[in-house]
Amino acid sequence: MKVLIPVAGFGTRLRPHTYTTPKPLLMVAGKPIIGHVLDTIGALNPDEVIMVIGPMGERIIDYVRQHHSYHFRFVFQEEQLGLGHAVYLGLKDVEPAPLLIILGDTIIEVDLKSFTAGGNVIGTGEVEDPRRFGVVRLADGEIIELVEKSERPPSNIAIAGIYFFEDPGPLASALDEIITKDLKTRGEYQLTDGLALLLKKGLKLRAHPVQKWLDCGTTIALLETNRYLLRTKSYYRERKGVVIKSPVYIFDSARIEDSIVGPSVSIGENALIRNSVIRDSIINSGAVVEDSLIAGSIIGENARVLGKFKILNVGDSSTVEIT
Repeated sequence: MKVLIPVAGFGTRLRPHTYTTPKPLLMVAGKPIIGHVLDTIGALNPDEVIMVIGPMGERIIDYVRQHHSYHFRFVFQEEQLGLGHAVYLGLKDVEPAPLLIILGDTIIEVDLKSFTAGGNVIGTGEVEDPRRFGVVRLADGEIIELVEKSERPPSNIAIAGIYFFEDPGPLASALDEIITKDLKTRGEYQLTDGLALLLKKGLKLRAHPVQKWLDCGTTIALLETNRYLLRTKSYYRERKGVVIKSPVYIFDSARIEDSIVGPSVSIGENALIRNSVIRDSIINSGAVVEDSLIAGSIIGENARVLGKFKILNVGDSSTVEIT
């Protein structure tokens, strides 16, 4: 089995952090988003992992090669023309074989053995506002309609960012057709449109509900994901003069003095926290927080925060003084 992971997007909704760090490398609960995704597919023992990369892609290559032993192949998407285009590039020259597609910015809990047991499958989950997602309409568990981010969606069952195909050939042909005919939605080639074309051609697609679907596409979503994952991935060592309220993930190399940390806090390598109270936040590697009360915030790598209580979204190598 092969696995295809598109990770080429700009991550505009996570700026300023994605100005300097590719979205898949943003930290959550002690490791980058893509690290959690690659852990998820371990149960499949894939023959090959194809990653479609974009700007700053060399940093993604460095990380995955250092931390995972899969056989990787990297495809560069020069222009960000949509998810459908990214998948189309990744499918070029892929031999007929079962294929799992999983998005590189979404952490999913699902029984992959069951998910890939047979047929062509799309992971789904119910959502409160289906207008933000590609959605499906079902009949007896089979998908009969797919629509991309409609103001009038046909259901509240959203596509959860994971797909399985016994043979990816028909999908590659469908994506080639929409690109050749320049069929765009919102200015991009959408994977959902390629899947809809498959339905029209008679290919059967089955919906498979996922147990949990964690979006990492905005700062609010990233903090929600951090909060959820820490419930089972908490890690820290006791420090003198420091009150730690679990769950948290604190790297051993982080220095913490005279502070209260937690709950729901991740602190990266070589960060410095002094005389502060931090809760529900992600403090990245090398960041410095002093004399501050931080909540609901993401502090970038090597950023400095000095001062009073604020909700912050501070990019890498920035300095914020609160008076």
